[in-house]
Amino acid sequence: MILKMLNQAQYELMNYPRMGAGYYLAKPFRDIFGVQYSHKDRMAYPNALLAKALMDFYKKNVNTEEGREVFELVKRYYDRWIFGGARIRGLEDIHAGMALMDMHRITGSEKYKNAADKLLAYLMSSETDETGSLISKNGKQDGYVYADTLGFVCPFLAKYGKEYMDMNAASMAISLLQNYMEFGMDNKLILPYHGYDRNTGMKYGIVGWGLATGRLMMGFSEVLYYTDPAKLGYEEVRQAYRRIVDKVEAYQLDNGLYAWQLTSRDGPVDTATTAMILYSIAQSLTDRVLIGIHKSRMLRGAEALKKCVQEDGTLPGASAECRGFNEYPIDFGSYPWALGPALSLFIMAEDIEPGRKE
Repeated sequence: MILKMLNQAQYELMNYPRMGAGYYLAKPFRDIFGVQYSHKDRMAYPNALLAKALMDFYKKNVNTEEGREVFELVKRYYDRWIFGGARIRGLEDIHAGMALMDMHRITGSEKYKNAADKLLAYLMSSETDETGSLISKNGKQDGYVYADTLGFVCPFLAKYGKEYMDMNAASMAISLLQNYMEFGMDNKLILPYHGYDRNTGMKYGIVGWGLATGRLMMGFSEVLYYTDPAKLGYEEVRQAYRRIVDKVEAYQLDNGLYAWQLTSRDGPVDTATTAMILYSIAQSLTDRVLIGIHKSRMLRGAEALKKCVQEDGTLPGASAECRGFNEYPIDFGSYPWALGPALSLFIMAEDIEPGRKE
């Protein structure tokens, strides 16, 4: 099953989002007449999750033919981007730095480090509110901070801080999470709103929207994984994450999966939300941020998620991205933001055996 998912992830990495002939044929006319359109960004978060999952596989299968093939494909993916000028279209691209830093460490080539530095420079120059939180959409002047954004940028900041001994990057990762804990959470449910505006004090969107919750949890677990426990703010973030996990697990369905909106227990299940939440918990089990009953619940969910994988390696049942802030389409399909985290989860879960002592 993992090999079939691996093949699908490799295909998606190089081809998502799909661009038909009409996209290219119309481009000169769009440029001439100044028509606004949505750019097809192959470095954004969906592809970044696939690249990370493929590198997770490679690091456990370095001396295998499959591992070498995966590595060469991910290398080609980043080389294509760097050759094209390493263009960054928004904060969603920052997560591409996760596997990029692996590529630098493995190859020693400075072009990958230079590209990671460019991602960091873009992030550090991005618009912030008065507390230092990143405004999710640069240039929109709406002041909104999204939970999603923390899943895009915090893992990169924490890993960059560890890899390159950058204390500013590591501190920023902690600070962004602290700000969201203070301004973006429902204090009774201990679940995130989709976003908030610090200028007005208003919180927006669904409380416990699955994709936002999953991304936020991945932001927490990645930061805790890469951050020195002695660092200022680490313990506060760890305790906050544990509280979130306890609340989120209460919404795990009897079948082991999670709904597209966590409190909507009679609504559609969402394989992307499930994969993100379970991956975050699995990662935190590996570094003992979480122990005990969390493991059995994670494994039960992972087994349920495996049953959703199709013969061709695709993972249907993932909710589509929102069309805009606070606009949630009830559409489900096979998307990279389900496949990537699920593949990373299954690779990691192989080392978390049910009979292993905590």
